[in-house]
Amino acid sequence: MKEEMTSKERFVNALEMDEVDRVPYGYLWFGAGDAVLDRMGASMKDVYYSSKGIAKAQILAREMYHHDNVMSPWGCLLAEAEAFGARVNIKDNGYPTMDGYLLDSASEYEKIDPDKFVRSERVGTVLDSISLLKKELKDEVFITGCILPPLTLAFQLLDMTDLSMAMLTEKEDAHALLDNITESCLLYADKMLEAGADGILFDNGGSTGDLFSIEMAEEFMLKYTKKVYRCVQANGGYVISHNCAVHAFHEMELTMSPDALNFSYGEVDFLKEKYGIDCVKTHQRSGCAPRYCLKELAYSGICLMGNIDSNVFGNGSFADIDHEVKSCMEAAPETGFILSTGCEIPLSTSQEKMDTLWNSVKSHF
Repeated sequence: MKEEMTSKERFVNALEMDEVDRVPYGYLWFGAGDAVLDRMGASMKDVYYSSKGIAKAQILAREMYHHDNVMSPWGCLLAEAEAFGARVNIKDNGYPTMDGYLLDSASEYEKIDPDKFVRSERVGTVLDSISLLKKELKDEVFITGCILPPLTLAFQLLDMTDLSMAMLTEKEDAHALLDNITESCLLYADKMLEAGADGILFDNGGSTGDLFSIEMAEEFMLKYTKKVYRCVQANGGYVISHNCAVHAFHEMELTMSPDALNFSYGEVDFLKEKYGIDCVKTHQRSGCAPRYCLKELAYSGICLMGNIDSNVFGNGSFADIDHEVKSCMEAAPETGFILSTGCEIPLSTSQEKMDTLWNSVKSHF
């Protein structure tokens, strides 16, 4: 074990598959955010469009929950869509929801203006919040930006059925749309790194067999997302590829060489059928059923980030939370691992459950 590290050093060493003083503890979006807002005496609506509010909420969340990173934009996955001009419904005590789609068809790809997007007020708020986090936290904490990769973002701009049909029958328009979105993502990522982000988490949950074939994912996801990943890494940032889908194309994720794969639970029957691995039997000691253990991915040379089931914070007990942490720690590789949830902890999660999580994490240091 190394001597005591800062949170950022610990996080970076894990991403680089190097030794750490203890397992890093990762935080996604604005998990258990209601308790944070209550402590601030604020509502979601109060802080959603405030760079100071976003930064203050993230810093306070870290003080309350003890994780090794902070994140912006947090929680809402509509920031980019709104920056392009889509309408959203703002709520007092929850994330905004879409108020219709910006595009009626993929042929309207010219409405996606990368330069206008990156100059939008919504993007400006996010970038200012990252700058404030950097000013306050300096190099003590890993600052994580969050971006939707091109295909996932396209599903926020155009109805999923219409986009899927375009991918089958209007491929030229679909690719033109993805080209414009990709250019927007590249500009956004550059600005995040300039503002002070150490790395960017890409929510690639749209890359899944639940939505389309692996051939379609290769054509409409792989090259666009890989281009953005490479840009971030070339500019000195780390890439965390998040995919919490049940039938996620994890092998394809790995071919894009992210610095970390943030994964969630899956169906062990699917794992057994595809790979001939009886996860329940093989890893019974770890209690990983009914989730992917993905222990085989430990040999990929890419940091794994997960795999606490965030559902236990909604309907699970304190004992269930402790069991999740124990199971993940026992199944984790010796290096290249960040303990986190596989998806966001619900906003309404109580402080008591978050304390249970932290106490369980600490017991494994």
